[in-house]
Amino acid sequence: MRVTLFLLVLGCATGAANSGTVTFKSMANAAARPVSFSVGQGRVVGSDLDIREADGCIRGSWGRIPLDFCRDDGGKGPEQHWSGASGSFSVAPEEKVVTVSGVLTLDTGRAVSMNQTVRIGEGAHWEELRRHPGLLALAATMADLQAVGLRR
Repeated sequence: MRVTLFLLVLGCATGAANSGTVTFKSMANAAARPVSFSVGQGRVVGSDLDIREADGCIRGSWGRIPLDFCRDDGGKGPEQHWSGASGSFSVAPEEKVVTVSGVLTLDTGRAVSMNQTVRIGEGAHWEELRRHPGLLALAATMADLQAVGLRR
């Protein structure tokens, strides 16, 4: 099953200097409630999502599904490519958006498209995600999967 993802991203700042909350409103299911995640230094956490970028890899989980990606482009240029046991994707950061393309493997029989364009808001939490566009891509994808009711 493949799901094309389109997201409208909204952000809410908090008083913390290096953290805040980002809110994703799904365009795949306009009736769904927005999904919010807390953003810290190299980490995104929500009710079902907990991912961290460290040492060139993004690891964590979405519910019971493990997430495991490592950057395999050698760190050259602004575009990043990530691959691992959970699939592969590319992120191309621009000034106000991040373009994502790739596939997320949820389990043996389920893979979904990560293709989407995510708008970047303003504030310290958005700057953190701008520095870690792979985390932004995964958080946006998980928010949309949650909005369409995909089980984890």
